[in-house]
Amino acid sequence: MLNLTPRSFPRLADFDALSKTSLESHLRLYHGYVNKFNELMEKRDSYFGRGPSALAGDLEGLKSDIAFALGAVKNHELYFDVLGAESGEPEGELKEVIAKSFRGIPQFLVDLKNTAMLARGWAFTAYDLDHDMLFNCESSHNGLPIWNAIPILAVDLYGHAYFYDFGNNRTSYVEAVMKCLDWQRIAERLAAAKSLHPIVTQSAAS
Repeated sequence: MLNLTPRSFPRLADFDALSKTSLESHLRLYHGYVNKFNELMEKRDSYFGRGPSALAGDLEGLKSDIAFALGAVKNHELYFDVLGAESGEPEGELKEVIAKSFRGIPQFLVDLKNTAMLARGWAFTAYDLDHDMLFNCESSHNGLPIWNAIPILAVDLYGHAYFYDFGNNRTSYVEAVMKCLDWQRIAERLAAAKSLHPIVTQSAAS
């Protein structure tokens, strides 16, 4: 059985866009999702060997809860992993892929901010393995809505992420977070994503 252990995020020590109290509260929430996922997996495993009639009542809800908890864990880990001290602008390969996908860094940042402002829960930047490009999208805890894409950046837009420091001012929160994205770490995530083989090859697509 998969049993998760909460990760640590040392770069958050340099992240001053949110208060220490807010970050500590958010990390406790993340730990809670890890514990919840482990509890749900134990419950799932307790069903093995039972007949279909024993599962019919609550298996659907259990599957949904597992997906939600695991999505919350993964999303928070990505979000915390790309936060740090103010770090300028994207460089190198990341800059090139952004330019290819959005025509330039300013356009990318505007699109990311707009995506975050309309997001129900999360805003992502993801790398499309099939088309060698980045796109911004929004989703809930249950997962990225585009298959065969690897998220390399996440912004949490649920109220718990910003209400303590910004109240209902989501705009100020989004702007503060975007000023403190760790572009070097995001570039490392892009490089890791690009190392994966695309499912749809150029020859197959043509």
